[in-house]
Amino acid sequence: MTKAILFGSIGTIIESSEIQRAAFNDAFKTFELDWHWDRDSYTSMLTASGGKDRVQTYAASRHQVVDADAIHAKKTALYRAALSNSHPEMRQGVPDVISHAQSTGCRLGFVTTTEKQTVDLIANSVGQKLGLTFDIVTFRMPSRPGKPDPAVYLDALARLEVAAQDAIAIEDNADGVTSAKSAGIQTIGFPGENTRADDLRAADCAAENDLLAALLDLRSTVTGPST
Repeated sequence: MTKAILFGSIGTIIESSEIQRAAFNDAFKTFELDWHWDRDSYTSMLTASGGKDRVQTYAASRHQVVDADAIHAKKTALYRAALSNSHPEMRQGVPDVISHAQSTGCRLGFVTTTEKQTVDLIANSVGQKLGLTFDIVTFRMPSRPGKPDPAVYLDALARLEVAAQDAIAIEDNADGVTSAKSAGIQTIGFPGENTRADDLRAADCAAENDLLAALLDLRSTVTGPST
């Protein structure tokens, strides 16, 4: 029986990948770096989680030494400002899944390792639009490893008091899928505009057009027909 539905990243709720990419490029300009991440390059970087790690990896590939923490902090501030100004809509199917969870008594989680201020911004926006509060919201913590480590999912399950087999995760990147699957959670791959569906092949099923249908299909294969 599915008792919890866990959204695994900001990108599973809103489509913000291009806002993120623009914020990175603006941050590079601030630090006078001659870097520009085009869409194809950025898409190839999204197989791994962690913006700061992307900056460090990219700098190493160019044999440069940069302050990745400062660059990422600037990018995050620019990204939050852009989100606040643009008020992006939730991705197609997300409100339907949330409504389904509420009507069937499933608990809802937002299980991400993004910075707390950004997570709060998205969680509050969803709450205002749909009149709900997530049962659990996680964020980046220095004491807890990021994805693909399963720690954040294991923590969420423990706090929700839900067994892994009674939860379904929704993820939009390969590290997120690995994290959820390593915690023993059935996972839906939900690729965004800059995610290659093939990167999510380790997920139990894919939802490119109808997220609720994918959720119901996965629930039926795990627990039998949903009621």
